[in-house]
Amino acid sequence: MGRLTFSGLLNALDGVASSEARIVFMTTNFIERLDPALVRPGRVDLKQYVGYCSHWQLTQMFRRFYPQESVVEAERFAEQALAEHPELSAAQVQGHFMLYKTDPAGSIKNIAEMKE
Repeated sequence: MGRLTFSGLLNALDGVASSEARIVFMTTNFIERLDPALVRPGRVDLKQYVGYCSHWQLTQMFRRFYPQESVVEAERFAEQALAEHPELSAAQVQGHFMLYKTDPAGSIKNIAEMKE
């Protein structure tokens, strides 16, 4: 397999061989560790910080994952989740829901296991 170089990555993003009218999403947990050439203006037009979930976000995620459940259950999930884990990422919550795909009550009952 060929190896991708940093120069090759930059050229793929906006070099001669790059295509027009496309959107590229880049994610990182440590933006300060990235080379400034990778995230310079013109190469990265928008930076969006995605922090921990709020009560509202947790409620909405529960309702979308379990549309048959009541708003009351969604509120209960959000309250218990934040009481147990004040700092939850959306990825952690989605992973938890995947473990309880057809068991909304189980997803609430086992909130304590979410970050393990």
